[in-house]
Amino acid sequence: MPPYVRTRLSAMMFLFYSSLGSWAVTAATYLKKPAGDGGLNFDSHQTGWIFSTFALGGVLANPLVGLLADRLFRAERLLAAMCTVCGLFLVGAWWWCEVREPIQLATNPDELKPVVDVTFAGLFAVMMAYSLCLQVAMPLVSVISLRNLPDPTTQFSRTRLWGTVGWVLVGLLMGFVVAPVSSQPFLMAAVLAFAVGGYALTLPPTPPRGQGKTLGEAFGLPALSLFRHRSFAVYILVGLALSVMNQFYAVHGHSYLTATGWQGAEQWMVIGQVVEVVCMFGIPLLDPKRRMKWLMLTGAIGGMVRGIALAWGGPWVVMAIGVPMHGWQFALFFITATTFVDRLAPPHLRASAQAIAAFVGGGVGPLLGNYLAAEVMDQCRTPTGLDWTTFWLWPLIGCGLAATAFALMFRTPIDLPVPVTVPAPPRRRESMEENSKVLGG
Repeated sequence: MPPYVRTRLSAMMFLFYSSLGSWAVTAATYLKKPAGDGGLNFDSHQTGWIFSTFALGGVLANPLVGLLADRLFRAERLLAAMCTVCGLFLVGAWWWCEVREPIQLATNPDELKPVVDVTFAGLFAVMMAYSLCLQVAMPLVSVISLRNLPDPTTQFSRTRLWGTVGWVLVGLLMGFVVAPVSSQPFLMAAVLAFAVGGYALTLPPTPPRGQGKTLGEAFGLPALSLFRHRSFAVYILVGLALSVMNQFYAVHGHSYLTATGWQGAEQWMVIGQVVEVVCMFGIPLLDPKRRMKWLMLTGAIGGMVRGIALAWGGPWVVMAIGVPMHGWQFALFFITATTFVDRLAPPHLRASAQAIAAFVGGGVGPLLGNYLAAEVMDQCRTPTGLDWTTFWLWPLIGCGLAATAFALMFRTPIDLPVPVTVPAPPRRRESMEENSKVLGG
């Protein structure tokens, strides 16, 4: 094992998720803010479509990860290339917003909509290109870690937690380094993406594991055979449902806290990531090999508890229970599930299997969730404002149904010992006959 491998992989996680967290938390509030207040004046559907680029990128890019990382390129070099290109597109997003803000501000309110539509179209195109590269890079940080850690089941969560530490630190520093509700977070994210691109070249070599002989093998399609395992199919479907429901909070949580009077909401929201770090640190202590189902189930239930707190809790209940449950759910369900996939898939298909999970959890699920959340938000508008209680009932019910299905149908995989065949010694007569033949007897 290369020296200090866990430290080096933890630093990779820290930088990668710091870049993503730089813009993802506050972007929705910035996009929906009126032009006169320094925003882009997007409506709920336009905001949802900007966040849907992340999901569309997953739908389009994740099928390629198996081909690229399992068959063609060293994973650390591919990560370096993708993160560098991500940085370039983030600079483009920042520049486009900087150009369009004064144009929208100088536009007559009666003529603003077509100008906003042009701003939206340009930003959507740039973020779509960024998301394609990001969704190739995201499974790679897991693949590089899982292939280089001696015991991924117990060590991965404590490596991955440094990504959340990076997200937390960025959230806490946001107001001191850049203006949170502005275009500046895109530029901050770009700088960190460039840092990941350079650092990735120093990571342990992670060559491809397989050589596909057919086109289907090259694209990792044999990994689809994992659906024959009921627990894998259950995990994918439940993960899809939880990903859909998570977008209600991921996209609109900052707007909700801002609307209910929390100043510096992006800094308060890091409580969820702090809880996530604590959970990831504790996962190895809870014997995830034997208690995998119960850890994942507890995480799924966390989404339901979050919905209850957001729908009916007062401000401090939301902050003490609702916000922390977001990190609780992500760590216990999705991080534990990463080791489940790695444990179930054969070595030469692990990148392809992780890509399937990322395709659903980071692509299809968020895409559907962004659309559903925007539709529900429009239905919840009243003459006196937004009916947030009804809005949060949707993820509450969705997470509850998903947790119930998981409890009834998922089974923790059993590690079977590899059979060892010891050749039997030749019988004495056979040995004597063989010797006589050699001697010509």
